[in-house]
Amino acid sequence: MNAKSPAFTLQIASDVICPWCYIGKRSLDKALERLSAQGIDIDVEWVPYQLNPTMPAEGMDRKAFRSVRFGSWANAQAMDSRAVAAGRTVGAVFDYDAQTRTSSTLAAHSLSRLAYAEGGSALQHDIVEALFVGYFAKGEDIGDHAVLERIAVDAGMSPGAVERALPYKAEVTKLEAMVRDAGITAVPSYLIDGRMLFAGSQDVDGYVMLLTAAATKAA
Repeated sequence: MNAKSPAFTLQIASDVICPWCYIGKRSLDKALERLSAQGIDIDVEWVPYQLNPTMPAEGMDRKAFRSVRFGSWANAQAMDSRAVAAGRTVGAVFDYDAQTRTSSTLAAHSLSRLAYAEGGSALQHDIVEALFVGYFAKGEDIGDHAVLERIAVDAGMSPGAVERALPYKAEVTKLEAMVRDAGITAVPSYLIDGRMLFAGSQDVDGYVMLLTAAATKAA
């Protein structure tokens, strides 16, 4: 992604249906721009973490699933409201009224891994961005293969991406096991070489501080 060698590759354990991962990405993108202006370039690799690993491939009705998951629909809506408010401050748009399903994310993670293999962190960034926006801002079912194919082609991948991504399900399983073996139980979490660096979405200043320290140590 950068002409010169990056200070390190930041691995982000994330799920594309995690609102705080979406919110964190908005701040992280700004932090990476600020760091690059200071001469600190960092590559990013998004690694998979399924919040709902037993979710059926076709997903589930969102209201029904979240009412059970969080004890009641009122509890789920309260959590949604907090995400909407936090997102508003960083430009992360949510339209929960448009969402009808909670998607399985296995196919989306497989597509993300394909993007990383075919186009490195730059292409993977575009795919992850489109998945977040598709799910949260547009209410799209990102477990649907037709939706994923459109997202892939719009991001510049050649047609047939979802089919090409099928073999990457095994890599998703392997990487997710690595993340869980590192002791990670919540996302977003941030790693270097598979080792925990820090956890939780930060504001821009927080990312700049933590990543500057990591770059100094890497040097």
